[in-house]
Order: sequence, then C-alpha cells, then structure tokens
Amino acid sequence: MLAMPQAVLLLAVSCAAVLATGVSGQPVSPAAERTNCPAKCGDVEIHYPFGVGPRCSMDAGFEVTCNETTSPPSLQLGNIIIANITLEKAQMVVYTFLTYSCRVPGSNNTIYAQTQSIELSVSSPPFLVSPADNVFTSVGCNSLAQLVGDSGTDYHTGCITTCASVNETADDGAPCSGHGCCEASIMPGLFVVNVSWSDWAEESDYHVPGNLCQYAFVATKGWYKFRKNDLVGNLTFAKRFGEGTVVPLVLDWSISDGRCPPVPQGVDKANIDPNGACVSTQSYCVNASNSATGYFCNCFEGYTGNPYIKNGCKNINECLNKNMYPCHGGRCHDLEGDYECKCNFGRRDDGNKGCEPVLSKAAVAVIGTIIGIALLVVLLIFLLMEREKRKLRDRFNKNGGQLVKSIKIEIFTKAKIRYMTNNYTSIIGQGAFGTVYKGTTSSGENAGVAVKKSTAIKHDWQKESFANEIRIQSQISHRNLVQLIGCCLETDVPMLVYEFVPRGSLYDVLHLKNDPLPLETRLDIAIYSAVALAYMHTEASQSMAIVHGDVKSANILLDDRFVPKVSDFGTSRLMSMDKDHHTNLVIGDPGYIDPVYVKTGLLTKKSDVYSFSIILLELVTRKEAIYNGNQSLPMDYIKASMEGTARQMFDKDIVANSEEHMECLEEVGKIALQCLNENNVNDRPTMGEVVDRLKACKSQWLECHWKKNEVM
Repeated sequence: MLAMPQAVLLLAVSCAAVLATGVSGQPVSPAAERTNCPAKCGDVEIHYPFGVGPRCSMDAGFEVTCNETTSPPSLQLGNIIIANITLEKAQMVVYTFLTYSCRVPGSNNTIYAQTQSIELSVSSPPFLVSPADNVFTSVGCNSLAQLVGDSGTDYHTGCITTCASVNETADDGAPCSGHGCCEASIMPGLFVVNVSWSDWAEESDYHVPGNLCQYAFVATKGWYKFRKNDLVGNLTFAKRFGEGTVVPLVLDWSISDGRCPPVPQGVDKANIDPNGACVSTQSYCVNASNSATGYFCNCFEGYTGNPYIKNGCKNINECLNKNMYPCHGGRCHDLEGDYECKCNFGRRDDGNKGCEPVLSKAAVAVIGTIIGIALLVVLLIFLLMEREKRKLRDRFNKNGGQLVKSIKIEIFTKAKIRYMTNNYTSIIGQGAFGTVYKGTTSSGENAGVAVKKSTAIKHDWQKESFANEIRIQSQISHRNLVQLIGCCLETDVPMLVYEFVPRGSLYDVLHLKNDPLPLETRLDIAIYSAVALAYMHTEASQSMAIVHGDVKSANILLDDRFVPKVSDFGTSRLMSMDKDHHTNLVIGDPGYIDPVYVKTGLLTKKSDVYSFSIILLELVTRKEAIYNGNQSLPMDYIKASMEGTARQMFDKDIVANSEEHMECLEEVGKIALQCLNENNVNDRPTMGEVVDRLKACKSQWLECHWKKNEVM
C-alpha cells in the first residue's frame, strides 16, 4: 500500500506546571483560599476543583486559563478550548481540530494535510478520552483510517471505507458502516491520541471521480451525520462547519489520589464519611470507570451543587420546579433531600410523586353500571331466596311439619343433611319405604347416623306413615329400639335421622354373609328382638299399645356385639290397649305379613307375633322367608313338622351332631309354630310370652351344655 504523508498539529495540555508536577492528589482547603475566583469565562462556568490560577484550583492538574483575547473569552486547558465542565458525570467537553488529507485531482499527490493529535498529560493524568461518549470516525472512499493511542501501553485501531463512486455510498444520515464513512470504538484509559490514515487499495483502483479529500477524527458520539456531498470537492466537509473547523471531544476527569472506600454490606452510603475531596456532608464517592486509580464526587439524590466544597451540596426545593418534580392535584411539601405530594380530597397517590383522581369518569360510569347490576343481582337473589324459603315452608307443611313442631326432636335443614351425608354418597340400605344413607354429625367422626330418605309422598297414607313414624319413635326409648335423632322436612321427600347401627340388618347377616353365627348369639338376637316388641305392645305407653306392622329380619339391625335394635316404624300404629286397628290399606312384606291381617284388614299385636315367628324360623334354618324362588319358609316348616322331618331344615352350621343344640332348635320351632296359628289368632302367644319361652329355652340349653362340658 502507498503510505500518505502526515502533517501533525499537536494539541497538548503540556504546560510546564502540568508536566513538572502532575496531579499531587492532595487538595488544598477551598474554604480558606478560594476568594475572588472567577466563576465564569465567556459562556463556560468554572466549578471547583477547576479554577483560574493555582489559588482557585484544587491543584495544578485542574488549573485552567481564561483567554480574554477571543470574543467571547474562551476557557482553556493548556491550549485546548473548553466548551463545558460537568461535576455530576465528571466530564469536560473540549474542541480539537479535524484531520484531513486532500489530493491533486487525477493523482495521488497530497496538497493539504492535517492530523488530529491529543496529548493530555504525562504523569498521573486526571484527563482521559471518554470511550463511552466518543467514537473514531473516517469519511472518504477507499481509505484505511488509523488511531494510535497510549493508555500506558500502545494502542492501535481503525476502520476501512469503500466506494466505487460517490453515488454508491450510504444514504444521507445513514449509520457509518463502511460505505463512505466508517466508525470504530475506542478503549478506556487513553491519554494520547494520534489520528492518521493510509490508502489500502491498489493505486490503479484508487481514483474515485469527484472525491479529493478524506477525513478522520475522534469526536462526541452523534456529532457527525453522514452526507454524500462531504465526499465531493476540495475540503467540502470542513467548509460545511466553517473555517477553523473544531471537533467536540468528551474527556473524563477524576481525583487521582486513590479509590472510594468499600461500603459495608447493609450500610447506606449516606452513613459513610465523605472521602478525600468529597468534603460536602451530603456527598458520596464514585469510582471513575475510565481510570483504575481515580474517583469523583456526587451529591446525594435530592441535593444539588458542588460536592468538592464544604456544604456545597444543597437541598433541592422540588416544589419550585413542577415540570421536573410533578405534584398534580396535590400540595407539594419540600423535605430535606426529597419532597412529598399531599393529595387533595378525591385524589390519591399515583406512585410517581403525583396525584390522580380516585375515580376517573370512565371508572365512575363503570362503577355505576356495576352497582346497578349488583343491585339487580341482589334483588334477584333476594327474590330467589324468598321463593326458596316459601318452597321450604310448603314442603315443611306438606311433610307433616305442623305435627313435628309439637314433638321434641331436632329438626335438620336441607343443607345440614347434605353436609352430614357428604351429598348422599354412601347408601347403606334400600326398601319399599325409602333409601338409607350413612352420615356423620358435627360432634365427631364416631357419631355416625343413618339418614332415611322416604319415598315420594304422593298419597295421604304415605304422609300419615311418615308423621306416624316420627310420632311413635318420639314416645319410645329402649336399648333394643333404634333411636330417632331428628328429621328434615325441607326436601320434597322427608328424611329421618337415626342412630347408626354398624353391622347392618339381621337379614344381611343371615342371608348375604357367610360368617358363622353361634346358637347362643341367635338366641340372644331372638330374645332381645322379642323384648323390644313386647315393650312396644305393653310398656311404651300407659294407655296405648304400639303395633309395629312390618316386623321382618331386614328391620332388625345389629350393632358390633350383635345386640338387636328394631327399626322402621313407618307402618306402626298407636291403638288402645283393648282395641285393634282396622285399615283398608294392607301394607307389609309378603313373606312376613299375617294372612289374617290380609283377609280382614285388622292389624293387631298378634300380627307382629306372626311376623316375628318367621324371624325365628330364619334364625334356626338360615333360610329366607321366601326361598328358592317361591317356596314359603313357614308353609314348608309347618309341613315338615307334621311329617316329622323338621330337623332336616335346621341350619347345619349349628346342628353339628349336637343333641342339645337340636332340642333347643326344636323348642324354638315349636314357639314359631304357635305364633303361626291362623285358625285362632287368640291362641297365638303374646310377645311377652314369647320372651319368657325363649329365655327358658336358652336356660335349658345352657344347662345341658354346661353339664356336657363337665362330663367331658
């Protein structure tokens, strides 16, 4: 490549004091000696640590001069013109000259040349070229611009421009990416900068019609905007800015006596004593990013002024600058280092030191609409609730509520029943009169209940049956009768809440499970079931007898110890001790119902005796009342007794070739046969007599059983 000659213009801060002493790093006392120091030179303000003359500056490194021979007067650092000094960012804007090279048209001979060269300091430099705010730029065709610098070590960078013609360059205002102009970033720490260039294309390819000059410079970012016309003619770019073109350059400056002390974790920097030159109380130290050994000072947020002089950082009265510190719709109140905006009535803090209406017009309209809709919804809910209450009252009355009011039992709500039964998820029984669900009361998980949901009440007799069950059970209390806890009348189908009997019904134990059932247990079940019925017939009321009306194994429940409890009093009747009850509607299980009751419609205590006899036969045979499809257990047992083959019907699990077992079973069978008498109902024993005979049978069996064991 053909090297281009250089004409070097040295722009240096190399006055004798700077070169000889550098920066001492020991600031003088500004309060004692800074008197009658100029605060301005021309249009440029002078801020300490800078000053005109040694008496007004922190030290020689910050000494500036005011050249009053120019108009207006110019502030200078050595022979460099200063455009601006800022304390907050610790920067200085200076003017340097443009580097250019122009050739004779049609040849490579240089006729004009100037090189930008900046030498800021030699020892402990307080001034460095800012890498963040400056950029190296070259303008021209087919050239290699070079930047050679010194940051303590040699530094080289550059960029290349290419263009076959001026028309093939980038558009005006386009970024400098190599077509007519190019850019390169610079490294931190530079205090010496030399700008030059050389051709990189072959000599035969160099000539670009109309392009005579090339330019290169380090300048503030954004200062140069590319224009095609800058490539045309002789010094067109330089002439665009006027004769003596100057280039703005940003310098970083710092106090070169060390770094900021570390701030302990969790300690606010406001609580750290000012460092070195940071003498103002409301100031703090900032490590210079462009220097490994320097720092500068700043005022705390909410303060402004000069942190390098005592009490130089002053509180900002934000209330005087409403554009920068807004307090719209409120009253501004200045604080030390801050301000607060006290909002007027109807306004609230907007989170940005201002106030905003609590409700905008749109919000008011929306809220009004919402309130209107909410009122309609509330009204609708109220009407629906009233409608539901009316329905609940109607159901309550329809289900015999007026009768239940006079009975001292707990009345559950529909919601409470749903909660107790876990939304009716566990069915433990079903029958002609309804479904039974398992539930739990609020008193604990062991307080189990059985909730009976009766079939839909479509007829008066069903309504009477439900109310009858409540009335009867509210009047009786016996350990062998299922205890009624309460009822719910708010549903279409009324519900009763009973104590929960865990083992299920006698029917389930006898016919649906294969678990062994000893003879003694069967006798106890028979005895205590009979005791419960006898109690109903004679002891439940002084003047009235209670006839169950639906005695069957499914209505005898067993607890964990096989203690029986008679249940389901839907068909029960209260009647005078000496009178029977006549009905046109015969209700009962076909396998257990008294044939005399079916023929005459006359329900008596002996009707319960007949039904109980079937249970006795179930206990000794373990056969259902109707078994093998259509065989009648009582009819078959009567026939077998007449033929002398009754023993063959007994449950083989308890016979076990034991004569005393067989005799006991035969005695129970005889009791059942007496209870089955259809020819003369009066010849049937009472339930009290059945209890006595069953107890005698058990005693005799136990006596034989003990004697046999003693012999063995």
